Amino acid sequence: MVQSFQERYITREKHQRIVDYYRKLVARLYGNVRDLRAQADAPVKKAPQAAERPGGMPQEKDLGPNVVHLGFYRDRRKSDA
Repeated sequence: MVQSFQERYITREKHQRIVDYYRKLVARLYGNVRDLRAQADAPVKKAPQAAERPGGMPQEKDLGPNVVHLGFYRDRRKSDA
């Protein structure tokens, strides 16, 4: 009886450590969810379309709003060189 009791039950201190761990885990996950919801609700700045960009030249591939196209490419078919 005593052996089966010791196998099935844990001490109060160990139980409290487990409860504290999961409280901290739930609080951290709740904070992450709250931050992600705030990011999702924040207004997103749209990238201008290729025709609206300075120079008006559409790019072959749109790389997104965080990429700056400087236009150093020289089309040899149009230049005199």
